[in-house]
Amino acid sequence: MATEINSLSSSNLQRVDNASGVQRSQGNTGLVRAAAGRTTSKSDSFKMTSTASKLQELEARIAQMPIVDAQMVEAVQRSLATGSFTIDPQSAANKMLAMEIALP
Repeated sequence: MATEINSLSSSNLQRVDNASGVQRSQGNTGLVRAAAGRTTSKSDSFKMTSTASKLQELEARIAQMPIVDAQMVEAVQRSLATGSFTIDPQSAANKMLAMEIALP
């Protein structure tokens, strides 16, 4: 029974021999065996650009920053405790609209 996947017929599909780990395909067995026996002595190298290095440095610095501004939290807690905390509804509404507009 012939199965065709993405325009490939079963005669073009390769299989891996589980016992020996040698890859074989119909028709090109010699080429596959030659490629499997060949070893290369190339060494991979990686060089990061200066922009990528700066981004990596910034990520590390941001990761070290506190998530919450502790001084701001303390100031709000003090003003809530003393009853001096006030909310400007117009400013709050403008900021909420700006955040909504900025969403994708």
